[in-house]
Amino acid sequence: MTSAEHADDDRPERTDAGRTEHADADRRESAGHTDDAGLLSPGRAGSAAEAATGDAAFLRAMLDAEAALVHAQAAVGLAPEAAADAITAVAAAGRFDVRDVALRARSAGNPVTPLVADLTAAVDDEDTRAGRDADTAQYVHRGATSQDIVDTAMMLVAARTVPVILADLDRTADALAALATTHRTTPAAGRTLTQHAAPTTFGLKAAGWLSSVRAARTRLAAVRLPAQLGGEAGTLAAFAPDDVAVDGAPGRTSTAASCEPVYDLTGPLDTTLDSPPEPLPDYPPATGPEGDSEPGLGVDPAPDEPIYDLPGAAPNHSAETPTESRGGSGAREADLGATGTGTAAGTHTGAATGDGPETNTGVRLLAAYADRLRLAEPTLPWHTLRTPVADLGSALAFTAGALGKVAADVLVLSRTEIGEVAEARGGGPATPPHRRNPVRAALIAAAARQAPALASVLLGALVAEDERPAGPWHAEWQPLRELLRLTGGAARDAAELAHGLRVFPDRMRDNLALTHGVLAAERLATALTPAVGRARAKELLGAAERLATRANIPLAQALTETDPAVAELIGEDRMRALTDPAGYTGSAPALVDRALAEHDAEQPPADDAPQGPR
Repeated sequence: MTSAEHADDDRPERTDAGRTEHADADRRESAGHTDDAGLLSPGRAGSAAEAATGDAAFLRAMLDAEAALVHAQAAVGLAPEAAADAITAVAAAGRFDVRDVALRARSAGNPVTPLVADLTAAVDDEDTRAGRDADTAQYVHRGATSQDIVDTAMMLVAARTVPVILADLDRTADALAALATTHRTTPAAGRTLTQHAAPTTFGLKAAGWLSSVRAARTRLAAVRLPAQLGGEAGTLAAFAPDDVAVDGAPGRTSTAASCEPVYDLTGPLDTTLDSPPEPLPDYPPATGPEGDSEPGLGVDPAPDEPIYDLPGAAPNHSAETPTESRGGSGAREADLGATGTGTAAGTHTGAATGDGPETNTGVRLLAAYADRLRLAEPTLPWHTLRTPVADLGSALAFTAGALGKVAADVLVLSRTEIGEVAEARGGGPATPPHRRNPVRAALIAAAARQAPALASVLLGALVAEDERPAGPWHAEWQPLRELLRLTGGAARDAAELAHGLRVFPDRMRDNLALTHGVLAAERLATALTPAVGRARAKELLGAAERLATRANIPLAQALTETDPAVAELIGEDRMRALTDPAGYTGSAPALVDRALAEHDAEQPPADDAPQGPR
C-alpha cells in the first residue's frame, strides 16, 4: 500500500503548509481516478461513438451551441456579426479545462455556468489584446438559460454519434444478408424452450437477425434531434429586440444580457428576501459542424478546434428569414421590418415583433439557431417536454436489444457441445487452444442488458414539472451518453462479428442427427394419416419415437420394428426421405428471399441523416 492509500487518521500531523500540499496531491490523484477511460467498458472502448461522446466532445458541443446562439441573433438583428465572429473565434474547446469546469459545475448544478464565465473572460481578454473598444462579451449566452445549452449540446453530441452507429448497423446488415444468402438452404436444428424442434435453415436464422437489425436502423434513423432554445421559462421573452427591452445598452449585469441568476451552492445559504442573487455573467458562444453535407453528420476528429464555419442563414424557413451579410454594422435592413432602423454595433434594433410566427423575432431566432446548428427546428421549447430525449433513448435501447439477439444466438451456437458457429477471433494469449471464446458476442450481450435500465431513466424523466424541472433533466445526462456509447460499441462489435462469423454446416447436420429423425415425425405423421387414420398414426409414431430414442436407432427403422405392415405401405426409401430433417425446412428458403428483398429495397441513400425532418 502506498502512502497515498493510507487513511487520513493514519497520517502524522502536518503543518498548515503540509496539509495544503497533501490536499493538493489528493485532489490531483482524485482527478486522475475519475477519468473514465473505459477500463470497465471494453465494449465501447476505442470506438468512434466513445470519441464522439467524451467530456471534451460534450464541452465542444456546448461551445458550439453558444456560438450558434450569437450567430442566430446576428441573423435576426439582435447582435452584431462582428461580435458573433469574435466569440466564435474564442470558443475553441482546447482552451478550456474540462476537469476544472466539471468541478466548478457543482455551484450551479450544471457545467454551463462555469463554462460561460470562462468564455466571457476569454472574450474580454481577446477584446483587450485586439484593442477593441466594444464590449463583445455582453453577447455571450445572452438571453439563454443553461438548459438551452445543455439540451442543445446533448442533441449535437447525438447528431454526431448516431451516424456512426447507423454506418455500423449498415455494415452489420450487409454481412448478415451475405450469411442468409450463402446459407439459404443449409439445414439446422430449430430450438424451442432449449430443446430441438422442427428443422430450420441457418439462412433463415441469419435473415431473422437481419430483419431485427434493419428495424433498429430504421427506427434510429427516424429519431428527430431538435435544438433547444426558450430562455428562462420557455417563452423566448429575453430575445425581444432592444427597442422593447430595458433602457440602455445591455450590460454585463443587465437582464438583457442573461436571463438566469447564479446561485452559489457551495457557500452558506442566504435566506433573506431583500438580497437577490447577482445575475449570471454574460456567456460566450461556440462553434458548429464544419463542412458536413447534411445536418449533424459525422464526428469531428479534433474536439479542440472550433467547428463553426457554416454558410448563410436558414434556407428552409420562411421568406422573412434574413440572409447573412458578412460586413457592415450587424443590423441589416432585411431584418428590421416596418419599425426598426439600423444603428451602430451594440445598439441594434430588432425585427418586427408581430404575433405571427413569420414575423415574431423569437420564432425567427429559433429557426436561425436550429439551422446554424444543423439540428431539427422544434415547434416549441421542450424544457419539460422531454420527448426528444426519451425517443432517442428508446431507439438506442431497441437497437442494443436487436444486436443482443444476434449475440444471444451466437453465444448458444458457439458452445463446445453445439459448435455450429464461431467468431473469427476469440479469447487471447491466455485462452486454451481448444477454446474460441465468443468475446464480441459477450460484449454485445452485456450492452443489451444494460440498455433497458438506462432507457427507463429517460422515460421516467418525461414526468417533468413546471416550465423547467429540478432533477429529471439532470438525471438524463449520463444515461443518454452511456446509451450512445454502449449502443455505438455494440454496433461496432456486431459489424465485426457478422463479417467474421464462421459457420459449420457439417456440425449442423451432425446435431440434426442426434434425434435420429424424430424432428421430422410431424412430416411422417402426415404421410401415414391417409393410410391408417389420424389416431392410429399418432399412436404408431409415439411408440416409434420412444423406441428410436431408447435404442438409439433411426425413426424409420423404429417404425418398421413397431409395425412392419404399416412401414410397407409407405416404402423403405420414401420413409427414409420423409424422416430426413434436411428435407423438412418448409418455406424457409422463400422466407429468406423475402427478408433479402426487403433489405435490398431499404438501402439508405448516401445522404441519410438521423435528425428527421427539419
